[in-house]
Amino acid sequence: MSLEQQIGALVKASENLTGAVNGKIGEIDKEVDTATKKFDQFIDSADTRYMTRVGTSVFVSGDKDKFYPVYIPASHPGVTDLQINRSVHFDRNWAGGLTAKFLLQNSGWGGYPSFLVLDAFGHVEHPTVTPLEIRTDGFIADYSNGNAFVAGAIFWLRGNHTYLISSSLRAFIGVTIHEELVTTNVFDHVNIRIFKSGFDVTLSGSNVACVIKTARNLTNIPTLSYIRGV
Repeated sequence: MSLEQQIGALVKASENLTGAVNGKIGEIDKEVDTATKKFDQFIDSADTRYMTRVGTSVFVSGDKDKFYPVYIPASHPGVTDLQINRSVHFDRNWAGGLTAKFLLQNSGWGGYPSFLVLDAFGHVEHPTVTPLEIRTDGFIADYSNGNAFVAGAIFWLRGNHTYLISSSLRAFIGVTIHEELVTTNVFDHVNIRIFKSGFDVTLSGSNVACVIKTARNLTNIPTLSYIRGV
């Protein structure tokens, strides 16, 4: 076989290999697309055993000695397993870690029983850094279930710290920060909202108002370590 024939054969073999690879890539793309659609369908129809969402990182800016109202959407019907967490490594200021778990159902404008139960609550300090910087009042000063048109609950979180918020029945789209006093209905089902100047909203004859707090509500949160039923 001449050199020209050998080169031609190599070119032909290369073209055949390229065609085979392209064909396989096309098959893989189809398989990935099919699998993606099946997974999306599974997520849409999955029951509560499979619906725990990846947490949303939320930085509550402002004064570290103040607690700002943060709206977290809820689902109804159904009991939401809502968690607010932070690690001692968040923000790299050794301020301490938090685990808080709530059981939440909103009233759905009067259509369902409304309750917000603290299920588990705990704080931890960094084991080696001194002085320890965890504050006396912890990271959550108070909480309140929404009423009327507030489709979720309000939590007062310490400013200038980062939190990881997750829900078993609700996927959050984003985090909205309101710097000025809010006087219109901004409560939706998908966005976490931080009210840096509080809110005072009236709709259909119902008023909901929240202000910034400087201390923990000892009635709702009498201790920084609690597990329901233990």
